[in-house]
Amino acid sequence: MRNIWIVARRELGALFVQPIAYVFAIIMTLITGLLFSAQISFSVFQGSVPANVSQIMSTFTFLAIFFAPAITMRLLAEEQQTGTIELLMTLPVTDLQVVLGKFLAAFLFYAMITALTLIYPAILLSFGNPDIGPMVSTYIGALLWGGALLGVGILASASSDNQINAFIIAFGIILVLYLTLIPAELFSVGPRLSAILSEISLQPHLNNFLDGLITAKDVLYFLVVTAVSLFAAARVLESRRWR
Repeated sequence: MRNIWIVARRELGALFVQPIAYVFAIIMTLITGLLFSAQISFSVFQGSVPANVSQIMSTFTFLAIFFAPAITMRLLAEEQQTGTIELLMTLPVTDLQVVLGKFLAAFLFYAMITALTLIYPAILLSFGNPDIGPMVSTYIGALLWGGALLGVGILASASSDNQINAFIIAFGIILVLYLTLIPAELFSVGPRLSAILSEISLQPHLNNFLDGLITAKDVLYFLVVTAVSLFAAARVLESRRWR
């Protein structure tokens, strides 16, 4: 665990000097802030449905589809492109520890940005009496969602020594997982195949959290996507070591 934290701390320091990280953080908080302000305005002045964090976090998690590949694209690709991965491999750390350390840094950064949105439920709790349960489930879902996307991004970064290629690969995989639900809903693919596609898709599992439901199936889905991606990334890194 100590080795993982050493790698994570090193990577966190590098993340905080990357302009793109701040750009995405500002964009995500700005868009969700505007959405929250619009919800409050409609709720107060037009008597519409009261503002809630699930709609805001639905937008936040959608933006994470672009944010996660941008953050992870350099984590291993840059190391391989510059040759610093060879220096890293001389340290007493395993491939899996390197991957987990990189993932931990990216996840902590994502969690920090997610924490910025806690101002919205804080405002709702200060001026109203919203149901806390859906708020908690929404944020749990957002963190699990982020972990899965970052895991895929780490795998893509391990598979390429070019940051742009890593971004494209990660974004492509995430987009496929995100859009898998479309053929299940719009085309006659049969009930069995439709059910399989729905289970593979990322969005239905997140929707349950946004609706206030925490099920073992949905938690397991995100954990499996994350774990498989990180394990595969470690194996890819190991194979590249011996090339």
